[in-house]
Amino acid sequence: MRLSSPIPVAIADGGPSVVESAPLHRRIDEAAFQLFYAETAPKLWAYIRRASGDGALADDLLQETFCRFLQADLPALEKMQMKAYLYRIASSLLADHWREVKRQRRWSFDFLSSPRTVEDAAQGDDTMHLFERLKAQEQTLLWLAYVEGLDHREIALALRLKEKSVRVLLFRARKKLASILTNQGINPEGEL
Repeated sequence: MRLSSPIPVAIADGGPSVVESAPLHRRIDEAAFQLFYAETAPKLWAYIRRASGDGALADDLLQETFCRFLQADLPALEKMQMKAYLYRIASSLLADHWREVKRQRRWSFDFLSSPRTVEDAAQGDDTMHLFERLKAQEQTLLWLAYVEGLDHREIALALRLKEKSVRVLLFRARKKLASILTNQGINPEGEL
């Protein structure tokens, strides 16, 4: 699916021509990109780090996210839309990573000889282990809403969902996290 439309431009002989819009890295100047990167990269890295539990993986996926973002053939976007698109790319890369890990574990002798259950992962005191019990989409919804502060419309744009679906899915994710916390003896103060 193409997100861009042809843009009329003047060519050297003076006659108008129509060309496809260029990838973002050809349309954004270096200073503007550095500013955007400085504003978004730390929080995006933190999101990837929390979701993956691995700082080195977060570094790799952050780099891949920005590479794909710059190569995307996008129409002109506002800053919040660009940020939402970054999170969509990062979420997709995380999902791809977890699918690959699952595939590798299925055939790994080490995994077969000593499987690790969700209960094993939750024995630590760190509540992030409990957060990891949520599905990837639930984690992403909660992160975008409560850490990044995106509203339902912006989350819908980032995850390619309808705004009303975001409301329902976010409600369910909050309830599921509250249930997980309660089952571990952590009293979530009111609703999340």
